[in-house]
Formats: sequence, C-alpha cells, structure tokens
Amino acid sequence: MAKLLFLQNIDYEFLGPMYISSMLKNHGHDCELAIGQTFEDFKERIENFQPDLVGFSIMSGSHYWGKNMAGKVKEAYRIRNIFGGAHPTFFKDFIEESEVDYLVRGEGEETMKEVMDRIDQNECFNDIPNLSYSQNNEKIHNPLRHLRPNLDDYPFPDRSLYDDLNKFGDRKVRNVITSRGCPFHCTFCFEDAMRDMYKGKGKYVRIRGVDRAIEECKRLLAETNAEIIYFADDVFGMKKRWLYEFLEVYKEEVNVEFICLVRADIVASDEKYAYKLAEAGCKSVFFGIESGNEELRNKVLNKQLTDEQILKAAKLLHDAGITFRTYNIVGLPDETIEDAFSTVELNIKIKADYPWCSIFSPFPGTELTDYAFNKGYLGKEFDYDSLDKSFFLETKLDIPHKREIENLQKFFQTVVLWPWTYPFVKRLIKLPPNLIFKAWFGLIYFHIYIKSEKRNFWETFKFAIKNYKHVLVKE
Repeated sequence: MAKLLFLQNIDYEFLGPMYISSMLKNHGHDCELAIGQTFEDFKERIENFQPDLVGFSIMSGSHYWGKNMAGKVKEAYRIRNIFGGAHPTFFKDFIEESEVDYLVRGEGEETMKEVMDRIDQNECFNDIPNLSYSQNNEKIHNPLRHLRPNLDDYPFPDRSLYDDLNKFGDRKVRNVITSRGCPFHCTFCFEDAMRDMYKGKGKYVRIRGVDRAIEECKRLLAETNAEIIYFADDVFGMKKRWLYEFLEVYKEEVNVEFICLVRADIVASDEKYAYKLAEAGCKSVFFGIESGNEELRNKVLNKQLTDEQILKAAKLLHDAGITFRTYNIVGLPDETIEDAFSTVELNIKIKADYPWCSIFSPFPGTELTDYAFNKGYLGKEFDYDSLDKSFFLETKLDIPHKREIENLQKFFQTVVLWPWTYPFVKRLIKLPPNLIFKAWFGLIYFHIYIKSEKRNFWETFKFAIKNYKHVLVKE
C-alpha cells in the first residue's frame, strides 16, 4: 500500500485533494492531509504516517510556500514530492525549482493512481501521462492523457481527508461540483488555457448525471454536519434542461439551502431561472461583473456580457428573493480611474448585496496576462515568485493612478453598501496606502464573507485571525 501525504497551509477544504484521495483509497492506497504553516507543524504527522510521497495542491501565490516546505521535507526525510493544481498546470517551468521533484498538470486522479501503483510495484513512473520531472538536467513534460468523458465514473470526494478541520472552525457549508470545465472564454481566467491544453483530448465541459449528483448531496448530509451546499461549478446549471430536472429532484430528496455560481446573461435569458433556483432552496448566488465599462469588459476581458443583461439579472434575482455577490476587478490593463469608478457605480445601481472586488493579478497561462506583457504593463523583470498570496494587496502592473486604484479596492465594498460614502472615498483614495485602509477593508470583507456564505460569526472570526497574516499581509 503506497502512501501519499498532502501538506496544506490554509484551513480550507479543497475538492481536488479529496477526489485524488478517494481514487487512491478505492485502489488500495492510503492518503492523508496535514494542515500547518511551519516545518515543525508537520514533523510528527510525517514521522507517524511515513508517506512515500508528499503532495501539494497549489495556486500561484502559494507556490513559494509549497516549494520551500517540500525542500525542507526532502532534506530532513529524503521523501520525494509531487505538485498539482493551477500553478504547476499553467507554469510547468516550476519543475526547474531545485526543491520540486514532480508536477501533475491538469486533472490528476488517474495520474496519481498510476504513480502510487508504480510505487507499490517498485517501478519507475516517469512515463506516466501528465507528469513533469527533471532527468539528467533535462526537463521532461509528458503528454496529457485524454479527459475522462463520464464524470460519474469518479468516486465521490473523500470528505474524511479534512476531518482535522472539525476542531478548527465552522463547516456547515460544504462544496459540491456537478460539472467540470467552462464553455466561456474570459481572458482573465485559466479555463481558456486549460481548454487549449486539452484540445483533441476529449470533451472539455462535462456534466454529471442528475442522479449521481443528488446521491453525493444526500451522502454529504448523512455523513457530515453540512447544513448548506455550495455548488462550486464554474457556472452552475449551464444547461437549463439539466438544471430544471436537477432542481426538481433536489427539492424533493435533498431539500437544504444552497449557494451557487451563475452568469448574469443566463439568469437574464429566462425569467423562470431565478424563481426555479429560489423554489429549490437557493438563497444566494455569485456572478461576475468584472468591470463597469462595457467595452473593457467585452473587448479586453471577453466577458461577452452587456450592462442590460446585468441589470435584468439583478432585478430577476431580487424579485425571486435571492441575494447575490458580484465579482469585480480593478487595476486591469487599459483601465482608467474613471473605468474603475464605473464598476463601483454599476454595483450601486444593481444594489449588489455582497460586492467583492480584487486587484488584477497576472497569473501565468491566462490571455490577459499575455496582453499585459505585450502592452508593456508588465516588465521583463516580472517574476511569478513576486505574486502576492492575496488578490487584495497591490497591483503588479505599471498603470496610471496606481495608488488610487489600490486604495479604491480597499473601499469598494464600503461605497457599494453605503453609497453616501462615495464622495468622501473619492478624496480618501488620493492618500498613500496604509494599514488603516487595509484594516478597514479586512473588517468589511469579513462582514460580507460571513453574510454571503452563511458562515458562523465566531468560528469564521477565529479562522480569520489565524490566517490573517498568511492571506492579507504581505510578508
């Protein structure tokens, strides 16, 4: 029985490791996950479990912590490491880091199952699809395997992998996905790059069967303390025929509150959509606006979403009694300070219940990052190791009104929730960025987070205090 130990530095339940864990356990292997920040936090778990590999599921920003931890584990215990997630997938040169042994690019269930099988058999696994590794000073990137066409073939995610979180905080909201892939082509998102990677490797957007998705929801409620389900699909209910069938069964057999991600144009295209969500138990949805400037939103971001659709979707959702969180970005390539203000104003106009705003972060593998390089917003000296751990700190782009943009992001939620503050904030953002602005943002962000995701106040407060310096404070 081969053993994999995931190491993670944030108290959050991610679906990727859980799907891999269930695949491994179904094929006779063992998988555990430990959460901590320092090498000392993991020593006892490593010594007791004695893994064959340590694994890291990382995004850009957390990759720096991951590679340093992998290096310390390898030095102390001579245990090889393997990295998966968004950063290794889109920045495969990460294999050049001396601390890193293997990368898994793309979907990882079959690859990790084959790796662990080979370890059990004491065989080399360098020829396995999706792997990247170094050999004789050469960097090898194996081809990607074909996508599994039927998501229902996968076992349910291993919820027990995160049992250690039970002692850390509120877990009444639990994630489920009913699909993989997104059919849209937004330039700021990694999905387009992923779709290109898998070109010719099978159907990219795949939706689970209604019965299978319902069964997972029922098991989740039976086996955990979940009270709310968050459908974490890139877009929930892309096919309305599937969605309306699912919602009818969900109301009858599951019947708990849920949250989901939608697109404003899909909501606006059918006046029944919002009401059917509400009837089945949906209390809140999230959708992206990104920019209040329609031309920037559609020509630079390729969002393909009009102001009219956003306004109509907001009205339909409000009429159905569904609150909504909007996703917005400031500090975009080609954005002016007036464009950024227009994003604030559109959110005020639609009376966004839970406005959310980030500063554009130039993640590898996205078309918008390439655009920023080509237009000179990012210099040749830009290094992905300089990416912040958070979307909320500062812009990496060389843009006009840099200081005002960074400050506006800190007060974005304040102005949308309390529009009477707008004239005051317009003057305030001209001041130098400072800790008071960050602290105010943290307070309002915390308020919106617990309201929009139905989290327990005190449990979430403890989580925020524990993770604050790792998420909002640049070290």
